Formats: sequence, structure tokens, C-alpha cells
Amino acid sequence: MISKRKSDLVVTLRRLPLFTDLSEDELALIAERTTCREYGPGAVVFLEGEPCRELLIVKEGSVKLLKTAASGRQQLIAIERTGNSLAEVPVFDGGSYPATAKAAGPTTLLCLDAEHFRKICLRHPEVGLKVIKVLGHRLRRMGTLVEELSFSTVRGRLVAYLIQLAEESGRQTSSGMEFALTENNEELAARLGTVRELVSRNLGRLHGEGLVEIRRRKVIVPNLDTLRAEIAG
Repeated sequence: MISKRKSDLVVTLRRLPLFTDLSEDELALIAERTTCREYGPGAVVFLEGEPCRELLIVKEGSVKLLKTAASGRQQLIAIERTGNSLAEVPVFDGGSYPATAKAAGPTTLLCLDAEHFRKICLRHPEVGLKVIKVLGHRLRRMGTLVEELSFSTVRGRLVAYLIQLAEESGRQTSSGMEFALTENNEELAARLGTVRELVSRNLGRLHGEGLVEIRRRKVIVPNLDTLRAEIAG
């Protein structure tokens, strides 16, 4: 008789994009080799350079992927959320983790033995094709990141990110488009590939020029089209 833990894992695995095409029996076999781990906010999931022995899937929460320079400066590569997988490349090439992963908040991960996952892909090519699709999206995202870091100024990258936040989560008020800025300046610096001082300086200039108003962790954009014009030309 299937245990409740295994049954719950099968239900969870069925919801994941990688495994939607597998049968109940196949999911049960995967569940036998899958464990769950919980992490608190800021906890290290794995470090860049460590050997990789597992495919990780975000069950709940989110994980930040970071690259760290010799100087200690960090670059945010991506934030993987519920349903997303981590460490696909080293799972297949046998190498080490290419970046450091940290829990962005309370996070639960599913951990699947790397060798077992490779065997699943051999038996079920559709799973392998889904991994290739995920890696294709990541490659495109990395190309965009390289382009932004190479050809955009810190101000331009900051303005583009503020516009993105306004479009995704902003609400129109009598003062303009309002949204929360949940990241502090150090976290913004990691996202934008710069240092905290430059983020503070550019936020101050945007505020001084009347392009944004900053009230604690709240941002108001009086005229979104004017802000868009900053990066249009």
C-alpha cells in the first residue's frame, strides 16, 4: 500500500511541468527517490563550485541564483519560483554548480538523485525535451542579461527595472503609478550588476529630477511615459 508521504509526493510531482506526461506508476517510482528539504530566508541551498548530485525543484517559495566576483560583488542571475527546476546543466554534464543558490524566503525544495533523473530522461525522451526547453529559455535570458550589462548604463538598467515593476505590480493613483520596492539597495545592486553606492546615487538623481518619488519602500512614478522616454532614445 502506498504511504501518505509517497502519495503526497506523487500529487506534487504531477503538477510540475517536467512530469505532466508521466503515468501514476512512473511518478510513484520517481517519488521513491525524491526527498523534501526546507530552507529559511537567506539560507544557502548550494554554493558555486560544489559538486552537484541532485536535480532540485522548487515546491514552495523561491530561490535566488547568484554569481560572485573575486571582489565579493554579486550579480543576480535569476529567481526561480514554484515549479521551476535548478541545476539542470551540472546534472547532465557531471560538473559543479555554476552559481550559488539562496532561499529568497521560506522555501521547500524537492531533491531528486541526478543519476536517477538521467535514467528517467533516457526512458522518457519527452522529459528530456522539456529540460532542453527550460535550458533554451535560460540561454535566451542570459543573452539578454549580457546585453544589458554590456550596453546599458546603471541608470538605464535601474529605470528599465522600475518600469517593469510599475507595469507588473503598479496601481494607478492620483499621484501616478505606485508600487512597492521590496529589494534594498544592496539587492538592487546585485540584480543590476553594480554596487550599492551607484544604486543610491541614481535613485537620488531620479527622485531629484522628479521622475520618481520614493517614500520608504514605496515608489511613485508621476508619468510612466516620461520614464519610458529615458530608455527609448
